[in-house]
Amino acid sequence: MSINEAQDKLIEDVLLLEDEESRQHYIENVAKSLPLIEDKYKHDHYRVQGWISDMWVRAVYIKEKVWFTAWSSDKDSNGLLAMFSRILSGNHPKDIADADIYFMNEIAGLFQPFFSVQWPLILRKMKSQAVAYQIQLLQAL
Repeated sequence: MSINEAQDKLIEDVLLLEDEESRQHYIENVAKSLPLIEDKYKHDHYRVQGWISDMWVRAVYIKEKVWFTAWSSDKDSNGLLAMFSRILSGNHPKDIADADIYFMNEIAGLFQPFFSVQWPLILRKMKSQAVAYQIQLLQAL
């Protein structure tokens, strides 16, 4: 599934939710799907700087695709991380680097107001790690 297809699917799923309880339940379920970062990677190199709670993101390059693991001390943040991971994981570094992330503009109301303005911190961290792999690939040519 492409990045845009994954975003469209997420938006579609969220727009079907009619009340706050359903949305909160959805976030909790998505958070359970988050591939968790190992404790040994919870240091500044992987930290999402500027986030209100402790948060780490790590990209791994396997068979020409990037996969993300992450963790936050806040359960709603884990839901947001899981959404980003679901959308970006399994794609080529260049596709991640070039991705136009628009799903947050559609579902921002699901989250605390802080998340609505700070989510680019997560995206920047994920894209920067994907770009690092893309640079390595270009240097190997």
